[in-house]
Amino acid sequence: MNYFKITILTIALLLLSHSLCAQNEGKYNPVDFSLQLKNMHLWRGLQVTNTALAAVDLNIKDKSKSFTFGLWGGAGCTGDYKEFDYYLSYEKNGFKVALWDIYNFSKDATYNNRQVFNYSARETGHFIDLSIAYRFQGSFPLNISWATVIFGRDRGAMNEKNLYSTYVSMDYPVLRGNVVDVDLGLAGAFALNPEKGTDAHFYAKDAGIVNISVTASKKLQLGSYTLPVSVMGMWNPANNEANLQIALDIF
Repeated sequence: MNYFKITILTIALLLLSHSLCAQNEGKYNPVDFSLQLKNMHLWRGLQVTNTALAAVDLNIKDKSKSFTFGLWGGAGCTGDYKEFDYYLSYEKNGFKVALWDIYNFSKDATYNNRQVFNYSARETGHFIDLSIAYRFQGSFPLNISWATVIFGRDRGAMNEKNLYSTYVSMDYPVLRGNVVDVDLGLAGAFALNPEKGTDAHFYAKDAGIVNISVTASKKLQLGSYTLPVSVMGMWNPANNEANLQIALDIF
């Protein structure tokens, strides 16, 4: 699977080259980055880490802002949590498709966390996630998405085949235009290719609801500086877990 990384990096370099040429013709700025601080990292019903962390997103966009290539990384304040991801996405008129190469190489990982270039199906610590989403336009902005792990450490207890774990979600902005915005979300997960005798998948031991969430967000005005803040409550019925995450978008 090294060809995957070569391909995606080639696309990124071509996108950057085209963007820089376009930048010379106007005020278009193709490259940007952001910093977020969180008390923990929640993702798709999972508590990835319970330690406070900083997350950085470095990305390149084309002039239409439809295509994006990015590098996302997170590091916990204790040094135990470490993650480095690549992603490529296309977004237009409410439609979005994204491909992520996710590599969590945290200290206590139970899989290969020492070989970033190892893409052997049985040995890799990466997993590659393909998602498709659509947000309805107008007065009913419901967002629906389908995401499947298409390669990597999603192979079941016997490490014999890919389970193709799939996460299906929807979210809706129930409150807008006030001091606090509120979004509700619901998601279920299952394996497209489960092992015989079990419904286990990447997100839980059984197929079912893995994420019920409520997210409240607001913008704090600190003099001339605006600080976006969000709080997310997340319940995972399949794993019998619940967590509360706060995130500060520093820039």
